[in-house]
Amino acid sequence: MPDEPAREGPPRVLVAEDEEAVALLIDLDLSESGYRVTCAPDGAVAAAELESQPFDAVVTDVRMPNLDGVGLVRKIVATWPGMPIVVLSGYMTEEQNRTLLSLGVQPEALLEKPDGFRHLRSTLEGLLASRAGAPGVRRNLPPAC
Repeated sequence: MPDEPAREGPPRVLVAEDEEAVALLIDLDLSESGYRVTCAPDGAVAAAELESQPFDAVVTDVRMPNLDGVGLVRKIVATWPGMPIVVLSGYMTEEQNRTLLSLGVQPEALLEKPDGFRHLRSTLEGLLASRAGAPGVRRNLPPAC
């Protein structure tokens, strides 16, 4: 079970998104910006991906089948503390928002669809740059566009 960030090559981002068109849009945007992207159709598949290979950050929707985004964030925080997480959702309740904040998701990393797409890359870059200051964490981030 990988417990450290990916260290070789560009940053690896796991995208948990059940809407295929949205996942493809995120994948295309981040891939063109130099990230290596893996997409998972729900939180359960995303959790399995996190168990099998290292990632530098996670982008997740909230409303997904099998394991929702809040459940996924709980698992990430418990298993991989410090993992940068961006929540991008069109259907986030106030209760989910409060829960995500209490779990440690940064306020600026709670993005609403569709406007949040414009801020996804810069938010991700900011979270990864903040984490890069930690000892033993990669520093080869893609350039900002």
